[in-house]
Amino acid sequence: MRIFVSWSGIAAEKCAEELRNWLPYINPMLEPFVSSQDIAKGERGLPKIASELQGCSFGLVCVTRDNQAAPWINFESGALSRELGESMLAPFLLDLPVKDLEGPLTQFQATDSRKKEDVWALVTSINEKCETRVEQNRLRVTFDRFWGDLDSKLSEIRKAEPESSTPVRETADILDELVSLVREQSSRLQNLELLANRAGVTYRINEPREVFIEDTRPSAPRDQVHAAEKALTDLIEPGNIIRIVARRDNVVVALCTPTGYALAKEFESRIGAICSTFKVSIVVETTADHTKLQWDYRT
Repeated sequence: MRIFVSWSGIAAEKCAEELRNWLPYINPMLEPFVSSQDIAKGERGLPKIASELQGCSFGLVCVTRDNQAAPWINFESGALSRELGESMLAPFLLDLPVKDLEGPLTQFQATDSRKKEDVWALVTSINEKCETRVEQNRLRVTFDRFWGDLDSKLSEIRKAEPESSTPVRETADILDELVSLVREQSSRLQNLELLANRAGVTYRINEPREVFIEDTRPSAPRDQVHAAEKALTDLIEPGNIIRIVARRDNVVVALCTPTGYALAKEFESRIGAICSTFKVSIVVETTADHTKLQWDYRT
């Protein structure tokens, strides 16, 4: 699984490079991308970064007191959240506690790098999203074995950095934000419960950071899902599809060029027939403005 590690500033760059070296010890299937290490000499930087942003399945943002408002950090975070969704992006705080995080990054579940169990929760979350997972007990043993290596490297980075000039947040400010976030989360959970009940699925909250939605309806066989993926590709034509993914919840998602999107609109009835035949849902999205067309085989 590809992981995009974002950074801005010297300390965050060093932190990103340590994560790049450390994460594959936890799960060998993890492939972190760090721009300072993974862009070859002579290669154009921005196109490479844009390509990686689209190709990664999880994002980590290395945050320090001084870079949390940096334009580049917030640009990459916004791009990652659009590509991956909020549950696939995690700020990794090098030298500040979660309570001192400010700005757009506060909407994501942050990890305090100085707290072992906080980092363990992050590792567990990443492992759960990996197609090839490490069994939980073995993952814990591996994490405990290599945690000290990462912790000591990050401590060295913190000690080498001059004291930040960014002020510590006032308690009243933190409490105001906390009340706002709790109200927002309460509203979102109520909406989630309503949508889950309507769809006939159940959900469970895995403390402290994730909500799992469990679809109790029968799943289409994988060969049917892949057959639907092939039929859609043949209809829209491979050259008009940038990326196509057959998800585990019987949904085929295709990111298309504007031409591919126009063809999907033209062939709406035929795509609906593909859904009915193979018992899958299909989503077609355009790169132009991320407008979506959706077909649900249940309707």
